[in-house]
Amino acid sequence: MSLDLELVYVSDVRFGSETKMDDHVLYVNREELISVAADRFFSSVDVELARPGESIRIIPVKDVIEPRIKPDTGDFFPGILGGFEGVGEGRTRVLKGCGVVTTGQIVCFQEGLIDMSGPCADYCIYSKMNNVVLIAEPVEGITPEQHEEAVRLAGVRMAHYLAKAAVDVEADEVKTYTLPPVPPEKKLPRLLYVNLVLAQGLLHDNYIYGGDCKKVQTALMHPNEMMDGAIVSGNCVTACDKNTTYDHENNPVVEDMYARHGVDLEFLGVISSPTTTMLAEKERGVMAILSIARLLNADGIVVTEEGGGNPEADLMLIAEKAEKAGIKCVLVLHENAGDDGASEPLSNTSAAAKGVVTAGNNNEFIVLPPMEKVLGHLEAVDVLAGGVSDALRPDGSVNVRLAVIMDATSNLGITKISAETY
Repeated sequence: MSLDLELVYVSDVRFGSETKMDDHVLYVNREELISVAADRFFSSVDVELARPGESIRIIPVKDVIEPRIKPDTGDFFPGILGGFEGVGEGRTRVLKGCGVVTTGQIVCFQEGLIDMSGPCADYCIYSKMNNVVLIAEPVEGITPEQHEEAVRLAGVRMAHYLAKAAVDVEADEVKTYTLPPVPPEKKLPRLLYVNLVLAQGLLHDNYIYGGDCKKVQTALMHPNEMMDGAIVSGNCVTACDKNTTYDHENNPVVEDMYARHGVDLEFLGVISSPTTTMLAEKERGVMAILSIARLLNADGIVVTEEGGGNPEADLMLIAEKAEKAGIKCVLVLHENAGDDGASEPLSNTSAAAKGVVTAGNNNEFIVLPPMEKVLGHLEAVDVLAGGVSDALRPDGSVNVRLAVIMDATSNLGITKISAETY
């Protein structure tokens, strides 16, 4: 399978009479886009623009989606908007530097915020993007599940609609992703990437090929499938715990392992494994992960977490079983180490977890100054997971933990935080 990502760079986004790309500017017909996002579960729908450097706060954020489309079929997000033919191969057009951000009345307390300027922008990758923001308010009487689904699908439709604007534009850059067959004789360490996908119910769910991950078994995937919209985020978890749809489309572990394939490792593929709350299902998932790894004669696995707390049991079970089977294991996660970083960082640990990469401490406090414009509901900050009940100050500034900022300490490492060793 060979996939060409045809990147069209977006330097600005503006409203216009027609949705189109012109000299790297994305023009958006606001009325058309509102009609695309409309849903019977919404009492009102609006679309706003948020550009890097502007004094804008988006809250509460449900998801971020990068506009992508298969130019040859017009499809994307297989199982939701399109079919399955050609997923992971052929051509995919990408609006780079652009995101669809969904917000509105809070779905669940586990959502987040994005500031387009100020100190938040030092932690949030989405602050540097040209964002098209959906503000959708629910009708009275619907369930949280109906609300979540309506917002999720509206965001997906919007991203697909915007991507159409780039179909006939010449790409600025083309990146080709191909995994040549792994030679039968071992020359380099053989590695698999294990992508733990949250599937816990109670709005803690994702979707693989349109199917609720609670009903999906652990499976081997080609990494190109992830870039082609196979995984869509549907979960409401703490902002820094959440792997957004954008994160799945741009998974940095996949990118890095691709870059090193044939150099100092052999990239065998991706194992997507649902993470549930039931011990028996955790054990079943770990068994399947190890069965695939052993079948492919893997020397090591890299495992990323989604969520926090309960999924750390999955991480430690995987590390224990992998090391026992002679398969090296590296875990990628973030920490909840208290305000001063001195508390126990994980809810579960094991001596078998010998290789661990941390994305930072969720609990560190930061004061974000007031913004001139708020898209959504500023009062939601007082009830967001990882924050404090009196986060909102009279002047509009907020005192929050990094946990509240979208992707600030991303479990995938798709974050602006780094560390130096002296």
